[in-house]
Amino acid sequence: MTGVHDRPRELTVSTARVGPDTAMVEVRDTGTGIDPVHLDRLFQSFYTTKAEGMGMGLAISRSIVEVHGGRLEVALNEPHGAVFRFTLPAEEKTHASQEALRS
Repeated sequence: MTGVHDRPRELTVSTARVGPDTAMVEVRDTGTGIDPVHLDRLFQSFYTTKAEGMGMGLAISRSIVEVHGGRLEVALNEPHGAVFRFTLPAEEKTHASQEALRS
Protein backbone atom coordinates (compact mmCIF):
# COMPACT_ATOMS: atom_id res chain seq x y z
CA MET A 1 0.00 0.00 0.00
CA THR A 2 1.41 3.37 -0.96
CA GLY A 3 0.38 6.78 0.24
CA VAL A 4 1.44 10.36 0.85
CA HIS A 5 4.28 9.28 3.14
CA ASP A 6 5.82 7.01 0.48
CA ARG A 7 6.46 9.62 -2.20
CA PRO A 8 9.54 11.86 -2.22
CA ARG A 9 9.08 15.20 -0.52
CA GLU A 10 10.34 18.40 -2.03
CA LEU A 11 11.09 21.70 -0.35
CA THR A 12 11.32 24.85 -2.44
CA VAL A 13 12.47 28.21 -1.09
CA SER A 14 12.03 31.24 -3.31
CA THR A 15 12.34 34.98 -3.00
CA ALA A 16 10.80 37.77 -5.02
CA ARG A 17 10.21 41.48 -5.08
CA VAL A 18 6.41 41.76 -4.92
CA GLY A 19 6.17 45.52 -5.03
CA PRO A 20 8.41 48.54 -5.20
CA ASP A 21 9.10 48.32 -1.48
CA THR A 22 8.17 44.74 -0.51
CA ALA A 23 10.21 41.53 -0.55
CA MET A 24 8.73 38.04 -0.20
CA VAL A 25 10.17 34.72 0.94
CA GLU A 26 8.16 31.58 0.24
CA VAL A 27 8.75 28.06 1.56
CA ARG A 28 6.73 25.40 -0.26
CA ASP A 29 6.73 21.68 0.50
CA THR A 30 5.05 18.60 -0.89
CA GLY A 31 4.63 16.77 2.43
CA THR A 32 1.44 15.64 4.10
CA GLY A 33 0.16 19.20 4.36
CA ILE A 34 -2.07 20.87 6.90
CA ASP A 35 -5.66 19.91 7.59
CA PRO A 36 -7.74 22.93 6.47
CA VAL A 37 -9.61 22.91 9.80
CA HIS A 38 -6.36 23.97 11.51
CA LEU A 39 -5.50 26.91 9.24
CA ASP A 40 -7.39 29.54 11.24
CA ARG A 41 -5.69 28.61 14.51
CA LEU A 42 -2.21 27.75 13.27
CA PHE A 43 -0.57 31.00 14.43
CA GLN A 44 -2.27 31.13 17.85
CA SER A 45 -0.01 30.82 20.88
CA PHE A 46 0.01 27.34 22.44
CA TYR A 47 -1.98 25.79 19.59
CA THR A 48 -0.34 22.65 18.25
CA THR A 49 -1.29 19.57 16.29
CA LYS A 50 1.79 17.69 17.54
CA ALA A 51 1.82 15.44 20.59
CA GLU A 52 5.15 16.89 21.75
CA GLY A 53 4.67 20.45 20.48
CA MET A 54 4.40 23.62 22.56
CA GLY A 55 2.59 25.62 19.90
CA MET A 56 4.88 28.64 20.09
CA GLY A 57 7.04 28.48 16.95
CA LEU A 58 4.62 29.92 14.41
CA ALA A 59 3.19 32.45 16.88
CA ILE A 60 6.70 33.76 17.62
CA SER A 61 7.62 33.75 13.93
CA ARG A 62 4.55 35.79 13.03
CA SER A 63 5.28 38.27 15.84
CA ILE A 64 8.84 38.78 14.62
CA VAL A 65 7.73 39.34 11.03
CA GLU A 66 4.98 41.77 12.09
CA VAL A 67 7.34 43.79 14.33
CA HIS A 68 9.42 44.38 11.20
CA GLY A 69 6.38 45.56 9.24
CA GLY A 70 5.71 42.32 7.41
CA ARG A 71 3.14 39.61 7.17
CA LEU A 72 3.34 35.80 7.59
CA GLU A 73 0.76 33.56 5.90
CA VAL A 74 0.10 29.90 5.25
CA ALA A 75 -1.80 28.21 2.43
CA LEU A 76 -2.35 24.72 1.15
CA ASN A 77 -0.01 23.55 -1.60
CA GLU A 78 -2.26 21.61 -3.93
CA PRO A 79 -2.33 18.69 -4.31
CA HIS A 80 -0.05 18.02 -1.28
CA GLY A 81 1.87 20.07 1.21
CA ALA A 82 1.88 23.59 2.56
CA VAL A 83 3.13 27.02 1.59
CA PHE A 84 4.43 29.49 4.16
CA ARG A 85 5.26 32.95 2.89
CA PHE A 86 6.28 36.15 4.53
CA THR A 87 6.68 39.66 3.22
CA LEU A 88 8.85 42.42 4.61
CA PRO A 89 9.38 46.03 3.67
CA ALA A 90 12.43 46.37 1.46
CA GLU A 91 14.27 49.57 0.84
CA GLU A 92 17.30 50.20 -1.22
CA LYS A 93 20.26 51.57 0.67
CA THR A 94 21.25 55.01 -0.46
CA HIS A 95 24.85 56.03 -0.69
CA ALA A 96 24.41 58.30 2.35
CA SER A 97 22.97 55.52 4.51
CA GLN A 98 25.79 53.17 3.44
CA GLU A 99 28.32 55.83 4.46
CA ALA A 100 26.62 56.19 7.86
CA LEU A 101 26.94 52.46 8.43
CA ARG A 102 30.68 52.59 7.78
CA SER A 103 31.36 55.27 10.38
